[in-house]
Amino acid sequence: MTAETAHQSLNRLERDAETDIAQVDQMLEALKSQHHAAQVAEIARKLVGGVSHVLEYLQIVAQIHPIAGIVVAALKKVVSLEIQRHENKAQIAVVHATMVKTVFQVRFLARFQNKFEDDLDKELKTIFTSMGNTMSDFGHFVETYNTCWQRTYKLLFSDTHKKELDFFSKRFHQQREELDEISKTIMEVQLASVLENTEEILQKLRVNTVDPDVEKAEAFVRKNGGADVVRMNSNLVDQVAAMLHEKATASMKETLRLGFDDLLEKHSARYLKKLESVQDGVIASVKVAELAIIERLNDGPHELIEDSEIRAIWERNRWKSSVKCRIFVEGLHEHYQREFLKQRSLLPHKDAWTLAFFSRVMYHSAIGDVVDDDGSGYISASEVNDFISEHRSVAQWTKPEWFAFWACGWYNNNAWYYGRIKHIIEEAEESIVGIQAGESEGSGDLLRVILSSLKPLVLVADVEDFSGTLKAPHQLRRLQEKYRAYEEKKIEDNLIHFEDHLNDRASLNAAVGDSRVELHMMPLLYILMKRLQKTVGNITKTKFISGSDLIKIEELATSCIAVFVAFGDRMQDLVRGWRFQGKDINKQVDRYADGLFRKCYGETYVYQQAYDALCKCIFGSNPTIPRHLRPFQASMHRRRASSGYLAREVAGLLERVKALEAQLAAVQPCEPTSRSPSVASDKASTHHGAHPHIGKMLDGFHSLLGPFDHK
Repeated sequence: MTAETAHQSLNRLERDAETDIAQVDQMLEALKSQHHAAQVAEIARKLVGGVSHVLEYLQIVAQIHPIAGIVVAALKKVVSLEIQRHENKAQIAVVHATMVKTVFQVRFLARFQNKFEDDLDKELKTIFTSMGNTMSDFGHFVETYNTCWQRTYKLLFSDTHKKELDFFSKRFHQQREELDEISKTIMEVQLASVLENTEEILQKLRVNTVDPDVEKAEAFVRKNGGADVVRMNSNLVDQVAAMLHEKATASMKETLRLGFDDLLEKHSARYLKKLESVQDGVIASVKVAELAIIERLNDGPHELIEDSEIRAIWERNRWKSSVKCRIFVEGLHEHYQREFLKQRSLLPHKDAWTLAFFSRVMYHSAIGDVVDDDGSGYISASEVNDFISEHRSVAQWTKPEWFAFWACGWYNNNAWYYGRIKHIIEEAEESIVGIQAGESEGSGDLLRVILSSLKPLVLVADVEDFSGTLKAPHQLRRLQEKYRAYEEKKIEDNLIHFEDHLNDRASLNAAVGDSRVELHMMPLLYILMKRLQKTVGNITKTKFISGSDLIKIEELATSCIAVFVAFGDRMQDLVRGWRFQGKDINKQVDRYADGLFRKCYGETYVYQQAYDALCKCIFGSNPTIPRHLRPFQASMHRRRASSGYLAREVAGLLERVKALEAQLAAVQPCEPTSRSPSVASDKASTHHGAHPHIGKMLDGFHSLLGPFDHK
């Protein structure tokens, strides 16, 4: 983008950014008098997500003055991580808003178009580097704060949390004043004053959001010597957790004994890995991107494709900015068939075997689904770019190999993983029968409930093994083995930063290196189950459940919950899109990704029961589970969905029986015999022609379907 274009965009965005900041100030003021928890949470969400124009504006400022790139890049990453959270805490959101307003003050650079003198340039770098470090430290604190989400943590670390938030608030205000001084030096202009009310708002929030259970627990903590004393006493922690309707697990007690400073250090690696995985495009300037797209569209939509081979296919077929999945795969087939025939040799092209997957319609859906991120049935240029990008594709594989693998090999790998996951979890269940001894009372019973509840969640994907009936070519089997090795190594390397404890969507995305969890969940679950198998093996060998073993299993189970919830969220996103398009949801679920979501959609009550039991074991009877560990739908809605599924199954069976009756009538019509009761004969002849037994069967199905007729 030229400097002139950047300045034009800057002028357009500045007013929008100022409007964002004004609305942020209004929301901060509203928090001071707000008492309702739901409304406080809603304001917090808007505070975090309502600064898109500010980010767009700062992005262009950084393009004009690259020196600002240090602080703008740091802000974008921290904001992106916070936006990814399903829920935002009000106290965090207040300081987060202060951070954004502080960085917004670099706007004074936009009024200065010349290059800075060396001394001033050095001073700006120093301040911007300091701001970037403060934002990174703040993000690290927020990550640790949210990882320990239970109210027991929040209460026993409350003093530390308060001190940290006050520190960051003051630090951001100080940096804002430093920017103010520099702006006066450069432009001789005083920056507009920023309302210095962060501490007042934080204090009001602490007073306005008091919970009776928390007050009772706080009094108990004060009576027993304070938080530092209680944290180190296992029995006292149990009592505090009970007052807050939570469960003090072995993992919680160990974490509390560490102290918050040690906890920050422990979570440092996972936070840095999350930052590394943040995609700048999530919050990049929409308007800048639009301008770039318009410039490239002047030469045709194919110019949006990054890969030269796919770009040529797109151009030759004269596709627009998106194309139907079926047409896209047919275009691939025509292209590769033509290319392979060009080889003038006695031997076929080395990728000729892949044509079978492009030519057969049964594989078109699988190829289309993996490229089509939103399940719309259309493939866009950006979706193609994502599919063949470095973070998703395997180096040294040709494009035909890559497409052929996803046509069939990915599903085959899923079946391979499914069978092994099932074997591991069943073997683990059997091996702990009778084991009771442990560091804490009831460890054996707790472990058995965890494993039995975990089983449905790790087997939620609907996968069937067709290896015995459909033989894959040896080239595809080789790709399957290579991809399993590649993906397992990638996930295991990433898990080093998380110690097998994946407790939110950001950590999941970082672990698998992608935002589409369904594409990678089977190898991830397989790795988690292998580590569970190792821990259970230690237990069966010693016939004793140690505290460290129990912590390991609790963390692995929490990771599996996070995977299950992310899988359900992905299904809901797809269902929402299909509903907007007016598509038949049941058919789409049955078809998409070879029916991967079918069980999750149709038998939700099974998984709801397992999820509830597992959460009770790990978190307690009435925990305040955060959204990233909570399934999307409420229990009642999920059970209604299951009833609807049953109705559809019965209706389908009814149709099949009717078809059978019609076939029998056509082949060998018969008359009611004298041995048939007259009532039955009349009923059969009235409803079902000459087949009294089928007539009775249909009457039974009608009565069974009766309760669901209104659906």
